[in-house]
Amino acid sequence: MTIETILPTPDVFSARRVLCVQPHYDDNDIGAGGTLARLARNGAELFYLTVTDDLMGIVDPSLSPEAATEALRRDQAEAGGIIGVREHYWLGYPDAGEYNYYALRRDVLKYIRLLRPDFVFAPDPWLTYEAHRDHIQTGLAVAEAALFYGLTRIPSSDPAVDAAYPGHSLVGVAFYYTREPNVIVDVLDVWETKLAAVRCYRAQFTPAGMEELLLALEFKSRQVAAGMNFERGEPLKVLHPSALHCGI
Repeated sequence: MTIETILPTPDVFSARRVLCVQPHYDDNDIGAGGTLARLARNGAELFYLTVTDDLMGIVDPSLSPEAATEALRRDQAEAGGIIGVREHYWLGYPDAGEYNYYALRRDVLKYIRLLRPDFVFAPDPWLTYEAHRDHIQTGLAVAEAALFYGLTRIPSSDPAVDAAYPGHSLVGVAFYYTREPNVIVDVLDVWETKLAAVRCYRAQFTPAGMEELLLALEFKSRQVAAGMNFERGEPLKVLHPSALHCGI
């Protein structure tokens, strides 16, 4: 028996400003690109924050780190233009490497206080069998920052941002890459938009690898929509920030 929080599930589509925190440059669009495209169509402002430098997945071994970074940013700008991303930010932590969790949490606090979103998206850090620490740390940092953003005695990575922060209300957190969704978003109308964005990520996918990914996304979208009154879905775990502590 699963006992849900007593708090109501926030309405994702009430969001006007959305901060999407991803471990790698393509995760937001792979995990929630349809939902985010719908939000952008509805007039929401989307901000993408990428945690790692993403250099470990580059498929062309001849690229220098500088050239690889340029390719990553080019792919991301193209995909963001399709989804409707207003602005990109990068933290530059080492992809699949060692970095401090609390430093990451401080950075996420900075961007929540700076951008003042009403919704934050991130990978579900409690995904069963998730082995990639970049995903786990990113999701956990977002979850804690969603609890602590209003407590300015807990510092971000930028004292000036903390000092200028006027306060605001974060309405909800949406975790993608989840096996425990409480919201399935109908993404049929934006499905081709999502696929077009995902196809932009050429720096980390061979043509064959990209086709495998697209087939997996097609299958998953139909699987999660089974039993619904639509054909393609994206699964999200959507929570009020207060539900992230003590299970209330």
